[in-house]
Amino acid sequence: MPRQRDIPLSGSFNAWSQGFEFPDLILAICRREQSGELKFMSSEAEKTILVHKGEIVFAKSSSTDDRLGPYLLRENLIRFEHVTELSRFVTKEKRFGTVLVENGVLDPHALVQGVVGQVRSIVLSLFQWTEAAYIFEPRNLDNEDITLRIPLAKLIVDGVRQVTSWRRVTGGIGSLDAVYQTIDYVEDTVGSSKLTPEQLELITEMRGPKTIAEACATTEISDFEVCQLLWAYCALGWVGPITEIASKATSEPEILAEEVPAAPSEPIPIIEAAAEIDRQREEAPAKDVEPIEPVEPIEPIEPIEEDDFEGLGMVLKDDPLA
Repeated sequence: MPRQRDIPLSGSFNAWSQGFEFPDLILAICRREQSGELKFMSSEAEKTILVHKGEIVFAKSSSTDDRLGPYLLRENLIRFEHVTELSRFVTKEKRFGTVLVENGVLDPHALVQGVVGQVRSIVLSLFQWTEAAYIFEPRNLDNEDITLRIPLAKLIVDGVRQVTSWRRVTGGIGSLDAVYQTIDYVEDTVGSSKLTPEQLELITEMRGPKTIAEACATTEISDFEVCQLLWAYCALGWVGPITEIASKATSEPEILAEEVPAAPSEPIPIIEAAAEIDRQREEAPAKDVEPIEPVEPIEPIEPIEEDDFEGLGMVLKDDPLA
């Protein structure tokens, strides 16, 4: 999918028909280095990403699936009875996390890690959305006690890895027949991205021009994840195509001029051609023709009796192919 550089601050997002993908939208907003709220509205829920000077610091959602209790339960950090029994102590002034700490279910450090994980999961869940309305509203943000301290590049990489649609992954990469290479001087940015050693190794291997197939062969990461990473790296501007590979010709080989017999410059008239054939026949020596042996008379065919028809009918009736 060709990337759209000028992405508006509000509009509709559609992964199938727009000129930009979700990572492009997030990067376009954050690279403005402004503060504000980026809201996404769909029939499923309303989710908001809080941006402070170009960094994602918090996120919230109207979906009950994104609440702290269900998230901690999915991560096996609390038990079922903690959700059902302690939720009744939650008020406008006291959040569920505070209730968990007061009842000794989590210590303060575990609560902070849990909230960071919850916020991260809300952000990553948006990468799986294929359409929504969005708007960025610049404003000063209220100070949150807990903020998301994850580099933007890592959020982009982790978010793209949530996408399992091959159509979106290949659309995010661009041409599958291109040669890709790491952009110069990208190492300074990559160093602070907190990517895994395997993900960083792919960037190093891409310093030399490589096709996607060659990139897949240089790492132990699965081929599908390599394609996901190339999508993320292209969106971040770390990797880009340098040339297109000429596709193999599928048409039939051309017939060379010397293989085609040349037509006579002056066609022979039909009457002259016929006369020439008669002349050649008269000049040709006559050949002795052997006499044909007489054909013996053919014996008459005996008539078929009705009993023979009945037997034939039984054979056809019992034949499974009849």
